[in-house]
Amino acid sequence: MPFKPGQSGNPAGKAKGNTYKMSAEQRDFLREFLLENKRKLVTQLKKMEGKDFVQNYITLMQYVLPKPATAEIKEVPKLEEFIAMTPEERQVAIEEIRASLNKEK
Repeated sequence: MPFKPGQSGNPAGKAKGNTYKMSAEQRDFLREFLLENKRKLVTQLKKMEGKDFVQNYITLMQYVLPKPATAEIKEVPKLEEFIAMTPEERQVAIEEIRASLNKEK
């Protein structure tokens, strides 16, 4: 075995900003497929209600909105903690999150 478990061939790790790059051909194929089936997709989504609609909406939004960085996720309080806060504490937490997001832009 060339590497020990947990060790890679690149000790420096993945370069910052380096992501999986889909080939141009694959992107073009998917773009064309989605454009050709846009009406069908919208028709099917309009038929959905409740939980099914929300789940599909959230799934699709992942491809539209940028994914938050790990640092941003760590700053967000857990839902239970957020619910237990007073309205004033919630507002402070929201403002802190907004400030950190604006700082990273």
